[in-house]
Amino acid sequence: MTPGLSLLSIVPAALLPLLLLLPQILLSPCRAHSRWKCPPPRSPSTGIKTGPCGSETNDFSLFPNDNGDELITEIYPGPLRVIFEESIHHTGAPFRISLSGDGIDDLDASCVLLDHIPHNDCCRPSLYDESTYTPYVITINIPNVNCERCSLQLANPMTDKIGGDGSPTGIGCTDPFGTCFSVYHSCTRPFRILGNGEAVSRSDYQCERLPGNWPEVWEGDNGVGVDASVPGLYRRESSIWSVVDFTLTAVPGDYAKDAGGICGDEGLKQQYKQSTTLSSNIETTTTVTKASITSTAATISTEESTTTTLVNESTTTTTTSNQSATVTSISGNSITTSTLLPNPTLSQPTPSLDQNSNPIIGQTTMQSSACQYCSCWTCITFALTIFTSMMYLQMYI
Repeated sequence: MTPGLSLLSIVPAALLPLLLLLPQILLSPCRAHSRWKCPPPRSPSTGIKTGPCGSETNDFSLFPNDNGDELITEIYPGPLRVIFEESIHHTGAPFRISLSGDGIDDLDASCVLLDHIPHNDCCRPSLYDESTYTPYVITINIPNVNCERCSLQLANPMTDKIGGDGSPTGIGCTDPFGTCFSVYHSCTRPFRILGNGEAVSRSDYQCERLPGNWPEVWEGDNGVGVDASVPGLYRRESSIWSVVDFTLTAVPGDYAKDAGGICGDEGLKQQYKQSTTLSSNIETTTTVTKASITSTAATISTEESTTTTLVNESTTTTTTSNQSATVTSISGNSITTSTLLPNPTLSQPTPSLDQNSNPIIGQTTMQSSACQYCSCWTCITFALTIFTSMMYLQMYI
């Protein structure tokens, strides 16, 4: 090597971009498994491994809206539809939903609302394409309590990683504070529960027993039934979820019905609707295709195409969207345009279907992705390759 000439002065242009991207490459694949969708999560990460809420544990701060106002969602006791989603497939990894304490996330203050929610093995989501995330839609029961700031906690034990212990005859693993060594977590933003006249405060509420009509056997390895009757003891547990509305098919109807609320059909429309009122001399042309369901793609499409032309004096603006539904109403010289934004929960990866258009468990049409099955080990190997190359250049240049 020429005296006084270092490696960094020879190859910075080639390696610097890779070195700058390395932290993102190393961390991104490690941050993906499951999270809340509705109610919205405190953190967008799907890879929180510290329960119950990662770095946001016991942080019940309110989130400002577009106007900067800090508002809190209010819900009522009784049935509540909720939605969570999975960004990386883990065969048979079940879920658990709990209600936090009032302003506190500590697990000993939480009450489990529904346990042993089976995994949907039909699909393979792609980490870097959120539209492929596998949605889970289910209705839970909120107890009759008064709570100023409560939250829902999601836990997802990785029973696909415990080998024979996760089989129907295996010993399983326990969570929380147990032998499930890999568990992913997510918590919703805080909400207020408005109990009725017989409600007790959340701090005085005694956790009730889990629902008696929830199944105690799910599908395990090779289709063999697996015991799911013991709270907090998990094996590989799967079942069939609808490709139309993403609800669980093998449970009583109460768990699948739209109970309304913020995550019901009407609630979701309100969340994703933006209204803009324009006053001018307006000429408008709108083309709307009615909602359609494509069973082979397991996708609900709100609209194929919407084109709106606005004429304001001498200015003409054309807006086209293939993924949003636009409804325009005209009153005199005023137009109100409401846009229903794409709802990621209304699409999921394409499952393999039989001749009757029913999903085939364990098979799917694979989604292309540069890092679909990426793991942290892959990224570490990549980092070591760069390091070795640098050392090689240092020795021989």
